[in-house]
Amino acid sequence: MRIRQIALVARELEPVVDELRAVLGLDEGFADPGVGEFGLKNAVLALGEQFLEVVCPVRADATAQRY
Repeated sequence: MRIRQIALVARELEPVVDELRAVLGLDEGFADPGVGEFGLKNAVLALGEQFLEVVCPVRADATAQRY
């Protein structure tokens, strides 16, 4: 089995992304404007050929809000 991407849900995006970048030595992430349709903002961080995505709900009706 190969995991291509793991997504985490955070209350605040920037502090979590900053901490992950510092601890894992990662470059700046990519913000996908398309996730706004789902009431989210995100950062996608490359880990070799895999990705670590952090999403943050920005609308009360976002599915991720319940997490």
